[in-house]
Amino acid sequence: MLFICTFCALTACQTTAYQQNFPTMTFKYLPAIKLMVSDIKLISNVKLSFDAPHVAYKLPVSPEKAIIRWAKDRLSISGNKNTAQMIIIRADAQEINLDLDKSLLGILKNQQSHRFETFIEVRLEILDEKNIRRAFVTGKTQQSITVSEATSLSDRRKIWYNLVEKLMAKFNLIMQKNIDQKLQNYLF
Repeated sequence: MLFICTFCALTACQTTAYQQNFPTMTFKYLPAIKLMVSDIKLISNVKLSFDAPHVAYKLPVSPEKAIIRWAKDRLSISGNKNTAQMIIIRADAQEINLDLDKSLLGILKNQQSHRFETFIEVRLEILDEKNIRRAFVTGKTQQSITVSEATSLSDRRKIWYNLVEKLMAKFNLIMQKNIDQKLQNYLF
């Protein structure tokens, strides 16, 4: 009888993983970049890695997915010839272990234990009907943050989401500036 009561009590107690929900990262609130093209192609050269120090697969929104969303939300077709080709060259997130002070004083402190670095590199090309590149721009940026050893996984996920948001804000400014300067002949 004691075994049955213990078994029932233990099976009634279950732990469920808390699933955090983050807002959809979108760029629809920004004006569309109207390209005088008849087609827009997205090409990703990113190879997802599960090996350290790569951690993009852990992020609520990976840099690669954020770039794809940016392209779908911001770039629009406004022509009847030419093709725009957006190539994702690099979209990565890495975790770097920081050196901790192992002295008695260091053990008593809440130290910064990890740095998370995110990277984006993209090229936007305009190709003519013969697939000859007529113009291009690049956008490259990075963003990083450090976290303390006491940061919970839940808090880290919030930090990662905010990190990618900041990365994309910088990327958006760089691409907008480069497009305005170098692709003016292909803007509607």
